[in-house]
Amino acid sequence: LSEAYIVPLGKMHVSTASYYISGAGAVGLVLCVVVSALLSSRLNPRGKHVIITGGSSGIGLAVAVKYAKMGANVTLVARNMKKLEDAKIRVEKAIGASKNKCHIISLDTSSSQEAVTKALVTTPNPNGDVDILVNCAGTSIAGTFQDTDPGEFSRMFNTNVMGSVYPTRALLPQMKKNKNGSTRIIFVSSQVAQCALHGYTAYASSKWALRGIAEALQMEVKPYNIIVSVAYPPDTDTPGYELEMESKPDLTKSLSETGSVFSSEEVAADIVKYSGLGYFGISTGLDGFFLKQAHPGMSPVNNLWETVLMILLSPLAKIISIFVVLTWDIQCRDAVRKEQAKAKAE
Repeated sequence: LSEAYIVPLGKMHVSTASYYISGAGAVGLVLCVVVSALLSSRLNPRGKHVIITGGSSGIGLAVAVKYAKMGANVTLVARNMKKLEDAKIRVEKAIGASKNKCHIISLDTSSSQEAVTKALVTTPNPNGDVDILVNCAGTSIAGTFQDTDPGEFSRMFNTNVMGSVYPTRALLPQMKKNKNGSTRIIFVSSQVAQCALHGYTAYASSKWALRGIAEALQMEVKPYNIIVSVAYPPDTDTPGYELEMESKPDLTKSLSETGSVFSSEEVAADIVKYSGLGYFGISTGLDGFFLKQAHPGMSPVNNLWETVLMILLSPLAKIISIFVVLTWDIQCRDAVRKEQAKAKAE
């Protein structure tokens, strides 16, 4: 090139520099999307065997129906046999005229490792070895830290954490033998594992634990082509949510009213879609999306586009979160002052 076509960097006009920078950024963004699409581990669930704990109602049942419609064989795991039988009817309706099957297992996944292994592994399953495990069994409670009995903390951890640990440990050996890269382990956590609110000390701590398990487990199983995901559902219209509302303190209700209540089907659609794309973190709704960007941490890099979004948006998400948290602090302070004034008046 002649010197006439070379613009010294020091003499380049600001608008020209901005043009080149914007162009380079756009090209880089397009390349990231293309490379992500090429490298992402896409999963077609047709013909796969999906085991879903907590599959008799709520999000678990909605996930089962979604997979059944996509051609998967489904095994539902829950404690109540009557609810399982009712759920099986819904799943079989979603299966339709195909030859896929729905199997049900009555089991308390938090009972013991021996009991869970016997039910899920030792006892033959007509659907064969598992390809996708969705740990959805769980329970919730709301109450202030001081008013929550220590036994409730143990119950939360036993149900929400060990209820996911036991099935995963039982099924992991056969999942490691799957060499076609179609194996998934999904932990259904909660949005409070990204943003723990007043009144959720017991519940949030158990759900935060699932993310820690998932991150460490992903390192262990990635060499076996097993992809681990964590879903962070927001408030979802389920039987469990209705039960949670009965014990939720008024202040907790006020703080959580800023978010929307989603249907089980909406949450299930995101879980199935993004776990299939290899996302580590799965969110639902705009609030959930920005909460995810605000908590990148050292998350596993399974999907390049997911990682790029965190790089681009985490600063903005953090700035927004500061104002939200300060607003919540004011609400908590005002609530305490009202309580103190009421107690003084009495």
